[in-house]
Amino acid sequence: MILDALTKRLYMNEQKHPGKWLKELPVVVWGLRTQRSRNTGISPYFTFFGSKAVLPADKTLRSPRVENYNEENSNQAQFFELDSLEEECLVSCVRTSKYLVSMRRYYNRNVNDRFFVVGDLVLRKKQKTDGMHKLSLPWEGLFIVKAVT
Repeated sequence: MILDALTKRLYMNEQKHPGKWLKELPVVVWGLRTQRSRNTGISPYFTFFGSKAVLPADKTLRSPRVENYNEENSNQAQFFELDSLEEECLVSCVRTSKYLVSMRRYYNRNVNDRFFVVGDLVLRKKQKTDGMHKLSLPWEGLFIVKAVT
């Protein structure tokens, strides 16, 4: 959702002011790097630096995180985050594996097993597509199954 908004921002800026998209690019890249990934649950910024990023909007709007910033507490929190970084990486690995399992289940739910029997008629996909256009049939023949391996 955020990705769509960022790419739309780049696209609209290119339409209104051609060649000025380079000014918008850092904002878009920053947004992509600080956005949480769906499969790991953490942002690329967090995986690299080990802490959450302070967004420019947090500074301009004076968010509670910026308002209550304390240097002493920040150093202690940074040491705590460094200690829990390995645990967070393991959690993201578990999330990634769960995400991959759910993706595999989603894509494989419509797969139907088919078994051929001797005497069935089958079509074969053409290996060479030279001289074909988009309306050409991609299949060739009617072949009879002689043996099942």
